[in-house]
Amino acid sequence: MRSGTRPAKRSTRVGGLLREILAAILLERVADPRLKELTITDVEMSPDLKLARVYYAARQGTNPEDLVLALDKAMGFIKQEVAREHILRTMPEFHFLPDETLERAERLGTLFAALHKGEGQES
Repeated sequence: MRSGTRPAKRSTRVGGLLREILAAILLERVADPRLKELTITDVEMSPDLKLARVYYAARQGTNPEDLVLALDKAMGFIKQEVAREHILRTMPEFHFLPDETLERAERLGTLFAALHKGEGQES
């Protein structure tokens, strides 16, 4: 190990691996076309690895209620496919949450642009 670096926590490593696996499952194995509109942006694992908060971003124009229904319907299949990967001894409980980071960044960009435009008019 290099000096000055700390080893990553197990929950962080497992979260990254689970993100890749979930993304592949949604893209390649799930039959529901609504779920192909999702991008898994992050997975946060609890320290005991029993809870996984899965953050996703949907394409614009996608109905959020339809996505929630599709995720609920496919949850059993998703867990089955994750179990086939044999990465965890116990299956975590998945909580799918919309990732609002991109929306916040867009709002901040709009605010900065308006602020910059306002400064240009005062001169």
